[in-house]
Amino acid sequence: MQFDTLKFLKDKFGNAPGLVSFLAAYGVRLPALTAEKWFYRKSVPSAWLPLILAYIEIEDGEPAGLAQYIEVKK
Repeated sequence: MQFDTLKFLKDKFGNAPGLVSFLAAYGVRLPALTAEKWFYRKSVPSAWLPLILAYIEIEDGEPAGLAQYIEVKK
């Protein structure tokens, strides 16, 4: 099993500038190059993921559903 980070990022933010803008609206500074690397590497550092999920929850008014991003490898 693995988490499809790239699909999550694209679904929630579209692209790196979308992620940077989303976080900026909450006063969180994320350098554009850093966001680009996350999309390129298909990975978000573990220290950032809970913060992103919390802001999505605040924005949507409900927990961020993650089950759809779990891939089961056979």
